[in-house]
Amino acid sequence: MRRKKIIEASVVCILLLLLGAYMEFSSRSMDDKNRIIRGSPGSGRQEVELTLNAGEQLKDYDYQISVPAQCIDEKTAQSYFSRAEKEIDETFFPEGEEAAHVTEQVHMKPSYVKGLVKADWTLDQYNAVDVDGTIREDQLDPQGELVQASVALTCEKYREEYTFSFQVYPKVMSQQEKVIHEIAAEVEQQSTQEGERYLTLPDQAAGVKLQWKEKKQQLVWKILFFEVLVCFLMAGIVLERKRTADHIKKEQMKLDYAEVVSKLLILLGAGMSLKQAWNRISAQYSDKRQKKQIKERYIYEEMIITNHEILDGESERLAYQKFGERVDLGEYQRLIRILLQNLQTGSRGLCKLLEQESENALEERKALACKLGEEAGTKMLLPLMMMLGIVIAIIMIPAMLSFQV
Repeated sequence: MRRKKIIEASVVCILLLLLGAYMEFSSRSMDDKNRIIRGSPGSGRQEVELTLNAGEQLKDYDYQISVPAQCIDEKTAQSYFSRAEKEIDETFFPEGEEAAHVTEQVHMKPSYVKGLVKADWTLDQYNAVDVDGTIREDQLDPQGELVQASVALTCEKYREEYTFSFQVYPKVMSQQEKVIHEIAAEVEQQSTQEGERYLTLPDQAAGVKLQWKEKKQQLVWKILFFEVLVCFLMAGIVLERKRTADHIKKEQMKLDYAEVVSKLLILLGAGMSLKQAWNRISAQYSDKRQKKQIKERYIYEEMIITNHEILDGESERLAYQKFGERVDLGEYQRLIRILLQNLQTGSRGLCKLLEQESENALEERKALACKLGEEAGTKMLLPLMMMLGIVIAIIMIPAMLSFQV
């Protein structure tokens, strides 16, 4: 198990070293001919840190240079302008509409071609279309108005003008939309009146009588739902904690099984009766617990309960049977069957049976210890992967920020 962990740790270290070497190589900004690789057009400036040696005057001098991105030539700029104009044609008009009939907000973006081409928009009819592209329906002629849009496209030092026209119309509203539109206009008018403490809601709109009612918040039902949800969550947490505690308890009792059998074997081999041996083991555990020499061990707590039942006058057979029912583990069920058989037929051969059971218990303990170790290793895998991810992020993020292509 330890060897496996060492191998895993070694593999992780090697991977980190390889990753670091790759990032170091890929983040290089200068080639072997003292040429710095400039970023692609539009990528902005990059700050490159260099080490400078100049005879005896400068030794390993830290020198930083600001390198601009590649400049765009006229041919490339014209191709970007063509792409920008195509993008304008595809994105300017609302979905499902065209230049001959526009009723929804148009989209005037500040840049195109992934930011390489800047756009400065101008409209000749701001009374029809607002600066954000919203159609001003309240000021539109029902027959529509022709609007001319001009956009100045700029790509570094190159500039081009793109002009087109489109026809805007008031949106044809349904009866419901008309009612809502008139209500909004009336409320807007009421809200602009000065010195009024109250805002009076309209009684009618578009020839329809209006009835207003404050919407209930349904706080009672929301709180009730939240309380029920919390109750379910708390119940789930309690059940999960109980399952976890039961699992820990059973695993601990399984680990202690070999020790319990070994102690019984030693005391019975020394000539004690089963009742005396059981009492001695319980007393020794109680004494150590009182002195706080050991932590709580669940199986010995169950043995103490059984010992008290016997001392209170209950038959050994019944007390051991109840012990087996409380513990409810296969290992202890086998032990109880052996002990009950001893009470029925006598102690002849009991030590031999317990000796064999002790050997089996030791093998089972070894297997259980290996299983628990593997589970612990699996649980440690997630934190290990998280740490690896953090280390990779620490290496990659600065390299990616400094390496711009």
